[in-house]
Amino acid sequence: MSTVAVQRCPIGLVSRGTSVKGNIVADSDAVETVAIIGAGIGGIYLAAELGIVGNKLRLHDIDDARLADFRAFGGIDVEGERAGFAAVERATSDLRSAVDGADVVIVVTGGNAQATVARSLAPMLRDGQVILLIQGNTGGSLIVRRALDDAGCHADVAVAEMDNYPYSCRRLSPTRIRPIVTKRWLQIAAFPGSHIALVHQRLSLLFPQAVAVPNALYTGFTNANAMLHVANCVANAARIEIGDSYRFYAEGVTPAVARIYQAIDRERVAVAAALGATVPTMEDWFDLVYGVREVSLVETCRRLTYNSDGPYQATGTPSSLDHKFITEDVPAGLVPMSALGAAAGVPTPAIDALIAMVQGMTGKDFAAEARTLARLGLSGMSANEIRRVMDEGFG
Repeated sequence: MSTVAVQRCPIGLVSRGTSVKGNIVADSDAVETVAIIGAGIGGIYLAAELGIVGNKLRLHDIDDARLADFRAFGGIDVEGERAGFAAVERATSDLRSAVDGADVVIVVTGGNAQATVARSLAPMLRDGQVILLIQGNTGGSLIVRRALDDAGCHADVAVAEMDNYPYSCRRLSPTRIRPIVTKRWLQIAAFPGSHIALVHQRLSLLFPQAVAVPNALYTGFTNANAMLHVANCVANAARIEIGDSYRFYAEGVTPAVARIYQAIDRERVAVAAALGATVPTMEDWFDLVYGVREVSLVETCRRLTYNSDGPYQATGTPSSLDHKFITEDVPAGLVPMSALGAAAGVPTPAIDALIAMVQGMTGKDFAAEARTLARLGLSGMSANEIRRVMDEGFG
């Protein structure tokens, strides 16, 4: 695949056994080995779902204690319709051992750690590998691309991101998982967007329900976590701080909270449109992903929580405001949405007010980790220039 923009760490991504004519892929290898970076609950669910269908898996975490059970047991027991054993070939805190020879490297560490992971991966990557962020939050693939370049990566790798986590599961024991829902609709983008054809061909083998989108504006602005988590936590801060374990997406979403959701959601959709990306409203997203659309967001969230197959039934309540629903979804979600809105000339008063409220409540300004335009590599650019970078890469 030809590269439109010159990059210090190119991402042509021609896999073994692949013939390419221009940008058309004639053939491609199957994915054999997947390295999952991050053995938190997201990484464990991925290992269960991908392992049960026969992928060779490596599981990595910097905290070796998280890996001990999987190493001793050899994998994960999976209940449900596809019950079986998801073997984990290697559970290791040695990053090089995890990624060496892997076809796809999936980073499931949370948005705030993505740059750190990329810098660690840079000297270990090999030509033809795909790095997939689950999820990219808002701007994750740009953050990772810049970190790889700054670390002197010379491998011909691709960076991709997914707009949301693909599964909902319940962890019954350290090595036992019960799947609840596989999301019906996901988006995958590459950075730059011009490389999506081959990237999606590879990743669709793992996530057949995922659709390819033109660039990471589509995935970055379909960031449901930033929409759903922050406003809920702010509105229910007193309950969180006194230890009230409420049903986050049901009891926590009252009509007033739903109105905040809709206000920040309108701004998200408008900024994306000004940058050339069409993204679903929150109501449309629930319908696409879960096939659920009730008469109000309140009723939709209740059904998604209380139904026997509700994906939110297992979602716990944060024990404090020092939780990823704030510490990740503000700096890696709301802040870049606001910054991109300013660049595109679209006001975001509701998002800005929510950010200011969080800063006042937590005493944090998120300056150290916030995805500013400078950190995204988009400082001083117009909307047209931002679209070009998303499509073609950093020139």
